[in-house]
Amino acid sequence: MQKYLHILDDNDFNIFKEIESLREKIILEDINIEVMDFGAGNPDENRSAKQMHNGVTKNVSTKDLCKIGLKNDFAHLIYAIIKKHQPSTVLELGTCCGFSSIYMSKALKDGACIHTIEGSPKTAIIAQKNFKDIDSLNVNSYVGRFSDVLPEILPNIKAIDFAFIDGHHDRDATLEYFEIIKPYLSKDAIVLFDDISWSKGMTEAWETIKKDDSICSYKDYQKVGLCFMGDN
Repeated sequence: MQKYLHILDDNDFNIFKEIESLREKIILEDINIEVMDFGAGNPDENRSAKQMHNGVTKNVSTKDLCKIGLKNDFAHLIYAIIKKHQPSTVLELGTCCGFSSIYMSKALKDGACIHTIEGSPKTAIIAQKNFKDIDSLNVNSYVGRFSDVLPEILPNIKAIDFAFIDGHHDRDATLEYFEIIKPYLSKDAIVLFDDISWSKGMTEAWETIKKDDSICSYKDYQKVGLCFMGDN
């Protein structure tokens, strides 16, 4: 991890403060919203494929939503990876409130673009407002199940240089999404998987992904797994 974090400077940490101030604002508002969850739920829920396809509706506070996703060193890591490699096209599966998108957005140079997908419409509205409030204007937000949205957008976007798979923490779903996006990755693309130790299924998915013939090398950071499709 230090390979990336050491490149951060004072200006980067000022950006982090701005992002986290926005997160804190939403935490303090603590509004309850209805979320449509197409994911695996908690590790012990054992949701069926039908439940995950149809989605599970639940009420969640924005305070709790803002705790989901990369924070602290892992948020800094994704920012640093983007800052170092400067991908032109980024794909994210799992927007939530938009903070990982914002971290990536702020690390990108002009002309680069992020495409991020969120399953829950009301959660996506929060993210879209955050993008506007913090001037992350290089983020394109899509709403729907990953399996529905990906076939629509992948043929119409440039080759993906960086993909962040951070949603639907299910073994089979994670492997499926990797297979779906693989043909659209650039030759030196980087793919980051979140929550690789979140459940037995996610650990199994990560073990399978690491052995994929298309991957040149990988880094295991316990919580996240980083795959290099080329000689980065």
